[in-house]
Amino acid sequence: MFLRKRKLSLNRYGKKRSKLYLFLGAGLLFILTMLLISNLNWERTLAVNSNNMNLKPKPILLEMAKVLDLLDISELKMREILGEGCPLVYMPSKGSVGLDFQRLLLLGLTYITDLNSSDPTTILKSQMAVLASEDNVLAVQAGDELLPPGEVGEEDYYLDTPPGLDDWYFEIDPGKPVELTKDPLVLIYNTHNAETYQPTDGKSKLEGKNAGVAKVAKVMEESLQGRYGLKTVRSEVIHDYPDWARSYINSMQTAQALLKANKSIRAVFDIHRDAGYKEKSTTTVTINGKKAASIMIVLGTEHEKWRQNLAFAQKLEARANQLFPGLLRDLRILDNRRYNQNLHPGSLILEFGSDLNTLEEAQYSAALFAQVIAEVIKAQ
Repeated sequence: MFLRKRKLSLNRYGKKRSKLYLFLGAGLLFILTMLLISNLNWERTLAVNSNNMNLKPKPILLEMAKVLDLLDISELKMREILGEGCPLVYMPSKGSVGLDFQRLLLLGLTYITDLNSSDPTTILKSQMAVLASEDNVLAVQAGDELLPPGEVGEEDYYLDTPPGLDDWYFEIDPGKPVELTKDPLVLIYNTHNAETYQPTDGKSKLEGKNAGVAKVAKVMEESLQGRYGLKTVRSEVIHDYPDWARSYINSMQTAQALLKANKSIRAVFDIHRDAGYKEKSTTTVTINGKKAASIMIVLGTEHEKWRQNLAFAQKLEARANQLFPGLLRDLRILDNRRYNQNLHPGSLILEFGSDLNTLEEAQYSAALFAQVIAEVIKAQ
């Protein structure tokens, strides 16, 4: 019992000591900051006045030294306090007792302020939010597998959209009856052609190729035409290689050209697959005793007529829930995104499962959803 009480007492003492050292460490960092500023000013003076080599320490250095002497804080003691109060800042020296205070202070300031004197971009990033977000943008572009579950992650900022390319909106006549097999009614393409399925291809992307999502698009095309009589135009143009950041700009050009050449189009689908999930079960459903990749419809609101896209999506959602309950996982609406959906009121993104699904599961979903599309279009 005595030992237990003693241990508790020591723990409390240790916590109090850590708090004390934390405050002392912060105070020392402030003092060292002043020293560094003074040192930097001194170095600049040396560089400019190279003829005067008999420089004396500035008064602030002497005053700081007096404070440290008064507190009876030696160099080793300072190292101990910094190690207790700021463990991420403290770096033990190798092979020597002495410590490079200027290097230590720079590390401490970098940790606290995110400013690194050896990296000028850190100063720019602290003043310019666009540059500060650059690292996150690059992380997303490096692979959407790093995104949290449910996040779409496709980049479509359109920062360098050619003038006049994005201001054209395709109109359809809702009163005109649908004529099967005569004119194209559906347009299908892939903005991110490289997206594929890990269990089938061993990786999530096949750069520069029409990968799994293109094969899913092909099954949808064949089902719409062969089984339901809806003539379909499908593009195999690669849009995400070699410059992934221009994927949506490239696919916008493809979609616009095909829509202008086919005025009868009633629906436009950009086929993708999701990513970022830890469990395959999240994006898998059983339909008629067979596993299928669940589908997510995605639309953006960054254009004036997005509600027309939403109305079309809701018709698909309602019919899918009637025919194949569970097949449609979500209808996702995203602000500050457009996804080329300003080109046509029936334009949507379809995400077939995730990279954890098999290609077979995604293709089965495409065949099922083709029936949903056909019934909605025929009912228009």
